[in-house]
Amino acid sequence: MFVSAPPSRTRVAAALGLLLPALTCAGSPPPLLSEQDWLDELPIVLSASRLPQPAENTPMATTIIDRQMIEASGFTEVPDLLRLAPGFIVNYENGYVQAVGYHMLIDRYSRQMQVLVDGRSVYEPALGGVPWTDLPLAIEDIERIEVIRGPNAASFGANSFTAVINIITRQAVLDQGLMTKINLGEQRMGEAYLRYGGSEGSLDYRVTAAYRENSGFDDRNDDMQVKLLTLRGDYQLGLNDSLMLQLGHNSGSKARDNVFDELVPEYTRQTYSQFQQLRWTHALSADNELTLQIYHNQNKDLNDYTTTPIVALGGVQVYTDARITSNRWDAEFQHILRPARPLRLIWGAGIRRDSVNAPLFFATGSDVENDSWRLFSNAEYRPHKRVLVNAGVMLENSDTGDTSVSPRASINYRFMPNHTLRLAASRAYRDPFVFEESPDYRFPLAIPNNVLLFDAGNIDPERITSLDIGYVGNFPAIHTSIDAKYFRERLDKLITYNNTPHPLGLDGKALFFSNDARARISGVELSASYRPNRANRFNISYTHLDIESDDRNNSGAFSDAGPDNMLNLLAIHEFGGGYSGSAGYYYLSSMKELESRGIRASQHRVDARLARHWSPGGRDITLALVVQNLFNDDEDTRLRNNIDRRVYGSIRIGIK
Repeated sequence: MFVSAPPSRTRVAAALGLLLPALTCAGSPPPLLSEQDWLDELPIVLSASRLPQPAENTPMATTIIDRQMIEASGFTEVPDLLRLAPGFIVNYENGYVQAVGYHMLIDRYSRQMQVLVDGRSVYEPALGGVPWTDLPLAIEDIERIEVIRGPNAASFGANSFTAVINIITRQAVLDQGLMTKINLGEQRMGEAYLRYGGSEGSLDYRVTAAYRENSGFDDRNDDMQVKLLTLRGDYQLGLNDSLMLQLGHNSGSKARDNVFDELVPEYTRQTYSQFQQLRWTHALSADNELTLQIYHNQNKDLNDYTTTPIVALGGVQVYTDARITSNRWDAEFQHILRPARPLRLIWGAGIRRDSVNAPLFFATGSDVENDSWRLFSNAEYRPHKRVLVNAGVMLENSDTGDTSVSPRASINYRFMPNHTLRLAASRAYRDPFVFEESPDYRFPLAIPNNVLLFDAGNIDPERITSLDIGYVGNFPAIHTSIDAKYFRERLDKLITYNNTPHPLGLDGKALFFSNDARARISGVELSASYRPNRANRFNISYTHLDIESDDRNNSGAFSDAGPDNMLNLLAIHEFGGGYSGSAGYYYLSSMKELESRGIRASQHRVDARLARHWSPGGRDITLALVVQNLFNDDEDTRLRNNIDRRVYGSIRIGIK
């Protein structure tokens, strides 16, 4: 992380001063956008209700992080992009293990969100969480990220508990030709991307290969090397039928240290992941479409080692097999139709099997499986030209959870052109992961302070009930859009560790999972976008949170798991002549430190990027210089995730 005590007002002013050239550069001013041009550029949301909708018609607050924002941010890690959305917290356990949470961040697993890549859930089914660095996903292939800010199990089922993130990659037809990109910088940062796109008749395809490495944080043994390869093909079978096929593979080596456990030596672990995804779409008419999707994810963590000498056992070293292999198979069907003019409807069904093999965590060499099924429907009904009603429901059943019904409803009232109020309510559940439902984890029982994690019986799904009042306003005359919401969320039956005296009477403790905590979150989120012309763009968001939690048995520490205040700012300017510049400011007030009980100071981060683009001889060339953590803020915490100011350069060459 790039964090420390608050910078002085002078330094903050200096950071914002980076934007002054954007306002005062010489030359004739760029042409203003017309009101119609500005409205035409407003995006359509695809993920909120599974029905394509303008932002003012969605049942939930939504943020879209588009390609321009991705490039201007200078971020090289996908989780960092979520800093651009209101209410999102990004932290690191080490240089390659990132954690993302919405409103709260308890640990690196962040089990309470749904994360999709092109509609494919990428949660790891063993321990939960998203293995961000292990995803077969190149940041260069991302078109945009749709962030649904609020519970949405009615659309996407389990894990769509606090928020949904849908990462949408670019269609193959958009990436024809050859592209290569290299990033080189401090902390031994090296990244190379090679992409080729072509077409054969009705088939458009794209192949992307990438290699990434860095030395991680200062004072940590967390070097990383990752290789990935992805393939996408878009095939038009006829006027009404299309196929999308995606394949991906990621492999890497990652160094590990003993910050969390002195018995763990410094060693290197290997990780592998792969996926296959096939989607068939059949268009019966403009308002009638069938889709069938199947996919398979596999994750392997080859994490085995021999401990450092254990004094209590006379210096004996113990081999530990912490390897994990998980598989997810999923099939889903959906149907969009318009049975009447004021009504649009989507319904569908899906089945899933998760399979996990992890001897250390389940005390068995056999696979542990979790089967589930789901039925869902979402409807958009317009009883009046100013009123839109959205309603959705998901019926779901899994081996680790009970049968649950997750409803969602909203009323959107357009009280004047381009201005809409929204009242929304929803309930969602999070089924336990297999490790939470049936853990059996123990270290050699003779070790003092031994920890035993055992199955204490069935636990219930977590539950959230949410109510929010939102406003979406577009001001085309001044090229500004505003999204605001006030929300209240009640989280019950939260799954946390509990402890009891060791059942064998040893010096240590026994842990088990239980539904032993609850939290109440209320707050305000405000975001605005200002685009006066095609050369300037400003995005700003502010979040205020109030978290209350009883934290029974001190098991969850939820009351400090989120900051009171968050502020994000991204400014983009085109100087002319192919030059562009951008600056970002990201602030979090104090909160609980990841994986500990300590409170970390407020975090301030300033990034800047300067780029030049030109097209000699039909080639597209972009040179960029990025400075992350411009004011060299750091922190002094148990995690020792300290990093100095980092500078990297980038060159991108495209050949059609």
